[in-house]
Amino acid sequence: MTGQPALTPYVPRLLLRHLDETPEAAVRRFDGTLVFVDVSGFTQLSERLARQGREGAERLADAIGRCFTTLLTVAYEPGGGLLKFGGDALLLLFDGDGHAERACRAAAGMRSALREAGRLDEGGVRVKLRMSVGVHSGECLFF
Repeated sequence: MTGQPALTPYVPRLLLRHLDETPEAAVRRFDGTLVFVDVSGFTQLSERLARQGREGAERLADAIGRCFTTLLTVAYEPGGGLLKFGGDALLLLFDGDGHAERACRAAAGMRSALREAGRLDEGGVRVKLRMSVGVHSGECLFF
């Protein structure tokens, strides 16, 4: 891949491919499936853990990290790529053969994984995380 290898883990695969294959193009167009995953329950956890001060903040950060590590592990297995992480949401891209089916399988798998991983007990604060999912399949344009 082009660019700085040290930055590769922090840059979406889509952008790395674009820089390798068509660096002069302002737009990249292809068929794919986008999956938007929004996890709810962190606000409630955050409010309750805030009463514990610094220790509560560390527990919150650890809980968020574990949750998204679990979800991304499920998404990466069938070829999903993280485009954007924002707060308590993920935007994933699946492209190539069978992208729609792989994306939907991953979304269902993430929901199933969250049923287990989303039952949190952090410092005596119990919360059950939930997730909403949106899926779009078809032509995708990236600028």
